[in-house]
Amino acid sequence: MLEPLPWRFAGNLLLFHFRADPDAIAAYLPEPLTPSDPPDEAYVWSPHLKCYPEGVAPEDWPAARSHYDVAVIGLPCRLHGERTMFSTFQWCNRDWLVLLSWFLGACSKQAEIETSGLHPLLPGMTQDGGLGTRLKRTVSRHGEAVMRMEFSPQRVIDLAELEFYTRNLPLTCMRHVPDCHVPPLGKPLVHDLTQMVMSGLEQGETLAGEGSLEFCPADNEELMPLAPKEVLGAYWMPMGFMLDGVRIVHQYDAAISPQ
Repeated sequence: MLEPLPWRFAGNLLLFHFRADPDAIAAYLPEPLTPSDPPDEAYVWSPHLKCYPEGVAPEDWPAARSHYDVAVIGLPCRLHGERTMFSTFQWCNRDWLVLLSWFLGACSKQAEIETSGLHPLLPGMTQDGGLGTRLKRTVSRHGEAVMRMEFSPQRVIDLAELEFYTRNLPLTCMRHVPDCHVPPLGKPLVHDLTQMVMSGLEQGETLAGEGSLEFCPADNEELMPLAPKEVLGAYWMPMGFMLDGVRIVHQYDAAISPQ
């Protein structure tokens, strides 16, 4: 299903910065991750990305494996005192990306992600300003809405204005494969924290504007304790990068004897 890394990615990232219950944020952080400062800030980012393995011509790569949508809830935190961001929830709309995300530690669920139509010729007919049309995006699973997003671009910003976000990178993820042996071995087959290793980062014209973000109660989801209390900002950022792989930053050892 998957070619080996590295892969090249490029696309548009929709980013929301919001406040949530600090106690809920802390409860979602596995040790040795600890709350950041301020302790009540969180992020949702939802890009549409094009991708292909390094060394493969994009036009030769199968169309259905060349792009996807994803939505991620990230919680700023600290790992041994250093700033990072914990990938707490992730949804995507491709089966092969579910597999890739579990290899990396992001552990996606497959979902339906829909975005209101955009086209370079539409703004002249549908808007008053000059930065683009209002965008709406929904994430749903099994017919139930999980998340709703809206973004109205208002101004071009310098990337330095997003330092409050970029200072929390790289992203930290948890890989976990449970013990399925009979009899049990006594600890997960895989259990560690990883950080994605990226190179060749490129960024295009970044937009800031007004946004709304709503989490929805849904079956088999556990995100409502993180429901936004206030949206602090919304952004649209074209970006490209090479995903080289991951590095392990913490390994868990349950230290339980087999039963």
